[in-house]
Amino acid sequence: MRKVWDQKGSKTAILQMLRVHGPLSRIELTRLTDLSRATISVAIGELIELGLVHETVVRQSTGGRPATSLELVPHSRVIIGADLSHQTWTIGAFDLLGNVVEKSRVTFNPLSPENAVRALADELPNFYKKIDKSPLPLIGIGIPGLVDTHSGFLRSSAAMGWKHVEIGPMLEKAVGWPTVVLNRSRARGLSECRYGAGKAYRHMVYIGIDSGIGAGIYVNRELIHGAIGGAGEIGHTTVDAGGPLCPCGNNGCLQMVSAAPAMELEARRLLRLGGHSSLLQHRDFDLQTLKAEDVCRAAEQGDELAGEVVRSAATYLGITMANLVNLLNPEAFILGGAIPQASPLYVETAVKVMRQRAMSQLSASTVVHVGQFDEIGGALGAANMALDRHMSFSYFAP
Repeated sequence: MRKVWDQKGSKTAILQMLRVHGPLSRIELTRLTDLSRATISVAIGELIELGLVHETVVRQSTGGRPATSLELVPHSRVIIGADLSHQTWTIGAFDLLGNVVEKSRVTFNPLSPENAVRALADELPNFYKKIDKSPLPLIGIGIPGLVDTHSGFLRSSAAMGWKHVEIGPMLEKAVGWPTVVLNRSRARGLSECRYGAGKAYRHMVYIGIDSGIGAGIYVNRELIHGAIGGAGEIGHTTVDAGGPLCPCGNNGCLQMVSAAPAMELEARRLLRLGGHSSLLQHRDFDLQTLKAEDVCRAAEQGDELAGEVVRSAATYLGITMANLVNLLNPEAFILGGAIPQASPLYVETAVKVMRQRAMSQLSASTVVHVGQFDEIGGALGAANMALDRHMSFSYFAP
């Protein structure tokens, strides 16, 4: 096959637009890339020849030939990402359309930056053997905490007890590939934005609710990072000035009243005060082992005490969502994580409060969906961010 060059970066630009926005017409590609129609036409022809792009019929035009759209070819190339949760890496290989090609999990102990890096670096060679195509030499990593995505510097992670860790350079040295690190919630939101529950929207906010609460803000399907990668730390916004002390040092942070641990503490408190609940129906029930998922399940079955806990936690989230509606005017919220997936009541309550407290003209058009991805979404979003940062036709050229 003849050598294919990327004059004016046209092929890189086209591949990037199709990755981020999905199928596009030639006219849309011309508008989004600022390339001439002639340049677009030549570049597309070469991308089709390389098996990276193909044409699809999207609709019948009135009185003429069918309208066509251009999209990426499934399974033409593979990208790698990983998501760190507690002491487990979820590793994924994906095609450029977000389809899962392969996935794996690896656990390590104890929880330290050095062990985390070593566990991932040791597992990757075995993981590559499971894939029938050589992956692009890039990797994206999603981890909990405040990460400067530009430098790969982890400022702090309460979930892991880490602070001031050069996690990006450590991983890059161990893996041998350019490595991009971002907050896990932002990574999971990016996968929902491009391939999941938010793919129909250009402007959305992802909120992940489980042991903590994190968010990602997406404009034109691109993640907003902020000055040092901290845009989206809504778990640490104040919703109750006299509320419980948060590990960040503030009182009344959202995650201290709306996340899974807060729900577990409140349920235990009410049960110790003599509250009646189906949660107590088992003789060997131990309050210390009560999980938020148990509370959500009981609430969905009509348990009043559990329902009170769920509605209280969701009310604070709804207030925060109302503030985000007024501030950002998103098209959609995507609620991810264990709690929204386990409790329709939690979601319904948060949406109701959001609509009550936000400006009606703004909230009326804002939709709310539950996320589609679990941990693999963090790996998918991180892999996409790595390609966003290092996108070059040189990775695709023969």
